[in-house]
Amino acid sequence: MSNQWLITIGINQYQHFQPLNYAQADAQGLWNLVVSRGSFLPDRCLLLTDTSPFIEGQSTYPSGTNLKQWLDHLCQQAIKEDDLVWFFFSGYGVKWEGQDYLMPIDGNPADVNATGISVKEIYEKLKGSKAGTVLVLLDMNHQQEYQDGSTVVGNQTVELAREMEIPTVLSCQPGQFSYEVGELQHGLFSAALLEGLRSGAGLTLANLKRYLSERVPESSQNHSRPLQEPVFVVNPPGKSHQVILPEQPVFVGSSNGEWSPVTAQLVGSGASVTSAVATSSAENPFQAALRNQQEAGATPTASTNNGQPKPVNVAGEDDDEDNGSLWQQILLWGGGLLLLLLLILTTFGRNFLFPAGEQAEGPGDSITGTVTSPDRLTALDKAKVGLRNNQANSYVEAIKQVSQIKSGDPLYREAQTAMERWSRNILDIAQGRANTGNYRGAIAAASLVPQDPQPVFTDAERLIRQWTPLAKKQQANQAVLSTAKGLIRPNSASSYIQAINMARKIPQGDPGYAQAQALINQWSQSILNLAKQRANQGNFVLAIQAANLVPADTPAYKEAQQAIAQWQNR
Repeated sequence: MSNQWLITIGINQYQHFQPLNYAQADAQGLWNLVVSRGSFLPDRCLLLTDTSPFIEGQSTYPSGTNLKQWLDHLCQQAIKEDDLVWFFFSGYGVKWEGQDYLMPIDGNPADVNATGISVKEIYEKLKGSKAGTVLVLLDMNHQQEYQDGSTVVGNQTVELAREMEIPTVLSCQPGQFSYEVGELQHGLFSAALLEGLRSGAGLTLANLKRYLSERVPESSQNHSRPLQEPVFVVNPPGKSHQVILPEQPVFVGSSNGEWSPVTAQLVGSGASVTSAVATSSAENPFQAALRNQQEAGATPTASTNNGQPKPVNVAGEDDDEDNGSLWQQILLWGGGLLLLLLLILTTFGRNFLFPAGEQAEGPGDSITGTVTSPDRLTALDKAKVGLRNNQANSYVEAIKQVSQIKSGDPLYREAQTAMERWSRNILDIAQGRANTGNYRGAIAAASLVPQDPQPVFTDAERLIRQWTPLAKKQQANQAVLSTAKGLIRPNSASSYIQAINMARKIPQGDPGYAQAQALINQWSQSILNLAKQRANQGNFVLAIQAANLVPADTPAYKEAQQAIAQWQNR
């Protein structure tokens, strides 16, 4: 019995790099998508971003220490045999002395070896876990293309993925750049990835490769960016057909014609829906996941490496090997005869089997029911094809097209189902923006939800009322941070303290609080750097005065105190 795990990391507000705009949205978007579609259970999905909440007292702030601790915990304790694991990263990647590194939020390009996380280390941890299937997705922004003057970022990652046989997808070719697009509210690669997964193109690596290989270059052209082409590394090639995205919950028809999900079991999941919902919020999510696995109980199936169940071989494998060739020949000849029969029937027409009186009376009817009219099929297909950009507006346009299909049309029921799903997708986009702190963008997306179906529209109105005061607070807090930034003066430690005191006015829980804390930590480090600069110049008195200004509740405080002790002795 296998489980699905997601480790998704997205970092915007780097302490030592130019901030990114949508890396956090990339990670949050993937988390939202796989959880909302039922492929992964929430308590097996770890989200590490600038603003992700604590989990049972454990920080999910994407610092180097936290990332390594979480990865160790999952790979050594939580992930079990035959489990499926996705590792997604959106942020900076750099190269140093021939090694590729992913940079945490506190990663420093001046000290990559100490503050970065080597790709090799990550691959070794994933390889060392008991996972049956691992997929690595890297949306690496590497503005600093040449780190050691030899090769570009990504080459070593490709070699490691091939050598360690870990399927890996890189957002761009080594030597290219990974771009962000304001219209998409995502990176080009991540937007295409989410779009492909929504459309069902991610069942296997082969499916995903076909989609992204066309979509990412096309999107880069559509958005006036230089060519960006993803890289797929799958070794051995047979892994291309492994299932990497389990099916959604099975839906069955009820007596009243409505469709409802089967609540007993998620396809490809080791835990029931009801047990997942009943998990106590006070319980560590990863402990809860393991508890659900134990409580779900075993079934008489064995698991393949890709996490999909297969029947237990009761009679023994040798019997299959002995008789396999004979059965293959029987099936081959039988299939050929069936194909020949169908060809004959097709050639001589329906009259051979069905008298004229039994044939359909109208051009739109068939033996088994009503044939869908070609023009309506075109309208529905056009609506689906138009969902190209993972944008709320694209779903709005699709809904407008499908709304032309009226009651009584053979496609009406399918159209109504699609409209409800697309309305939910718009709301998912809005929720994703809110989760990243973009409340104004969330309100704008939620406002696009149509009035019909009513339940989705009601949810959108409720969320808009919830987000409106937060958007106002966010705007006010952004003004506070802008004022704080304006107080800073070069080579003035006291000006950083003034900025810190201003940023502390943003209360905990308010929009912008996490950003304020990140800036406070960054400015505290700047004070310490200024003190070190003075010490290097031999002015230990001024160095000690500056270091004493480092706030006690910031990461730089401990180092500042150690430096003061050294400087006092000198």
